[in-house]
Amino acid sequence: MFELLVQIALLAAVLGLLVVEVVRIIRYSRRERQWRDTVQCLQKDVTALCAGAVNVGKHLTVMEQRVRRLHERQDQVELRDPSQQSYGHAIRLAQRGADADELISSCGLARGEAELLLRLHSVEKH
Repeated sequence: MFELLVQIALLAAVLGLLVVEVVRIIRYSRRERQWRDTVQCLQKDVTALCAGAVNVGKHLTVMEQRVRRLHERQDQVELRDPSQQSYGHAIRLAQRGADADELISSCGLARGEAELLLRLHSVEKH
């Protein structure tokens, strides 16, 4: 009889441990599902971000081409108009820090034109 009680107690203990392990396995499998779902969601987000980055890259390439064409057109227009050449040169000089006397002597501008160009295009020193 005592042996039977010991066996029942052992069986109860083993069953208790078994129940605890089953509960832990269930918890781990839930966590694993949650992590898997999270990983899948993150993978979708990364895929969407990559697709967006590709589109931004394409858009940037198109914009760079447009800007390049505009610069080429502007250069062509400046080359056709001799008065624009001297103004363009004067603007570049003003941006490099030239003073009004230098603009007058090298570009043939009037003092008022030189001062106006300096106010519009000189690099401000703070």
